[in-house]
Amino acid sequence: MGAGGGTPGSERREHAAPGGGALPSSTRPEPTGSTSPAAPAAPAIVSRADWGADESLVTDPPSYLDKVDAVFVHHTAGTNDYDCAESPAVVRAILTYHVETNGWSDLGYNFFVDKCGTVFEGRAGGVDKPVRGAHTYGFNGYSSGISLLGDYENGGTPTAAAQQAIADLSAWKLGLHGVDPEAKVTLTAAGDTGVYRTGEQATLNTVSGHRDGYATLCPGATLYSALPEIRRTAGASVYAH
Repeated sequence: MGAGGGTPGSERREHAAPGGGALPSSTRPEPTGSTSPAAPAAPAIVSRADWGADESLVTDPPSYLDKVDAVFVHHTAGTNDYDCAESPAVVRAILTYHVETNGWSDLGYNFFVDKCGTVFEGRAGGVDKPVRGAHTYGFNGYSSGISLLGDYENGGTPTAAAQQAIADLSAWKLGLHGVDPEAKVTLTAAGDTGVYRTGEQATLNTVSGHRDGYATLCPGATLYSALPEIRRTAGASVYAH
């Protein structure tokens, strides 16, 4: 099972890394309705309960960011030869992999999308909350991670439905924090990523690919090449502010 572009080391190691946004946010209170921006109507998202998450695998409660400044798009690097009815089982397998093999407390990604455009809740803590994930080493302190099921480096091509779902989800998630999905943002790398050094300023698209922040092929050549259009679609989405 692919690890989604393989963020190296452990989730806990990045939490201890120096640099802006690198410190764990578990000491921050859970965001409440009184302090969070008003949420627009959300895209349809399959809950953890509905895809059958084994919550006994989760080792720590979620921690939260101050704000979601960017979305990083990933691929799971697994097979493209799946029926969409099998997507919940694929996500369950990734949960097991991320906890038991990678040593993370829960899924690394905040969301999954399958080739039919179905969106699945990833890491627990509230889809409308700024849950800290473990998906883009050096930038987890600022961002949400969306992973498309399949391999888009070795022959796979993202479907129109998947691209639309990623765009709508990105527009909604960023819109909760007043962030334009077609804008750029400057973030401070919280670790040496192979692209940026610890403490270096990184100017990124608010909807970026994993490879923009970390030295990896993820999210694969064809999905990465689709990101400009995904950003344009996000800007025009009914979920964009």
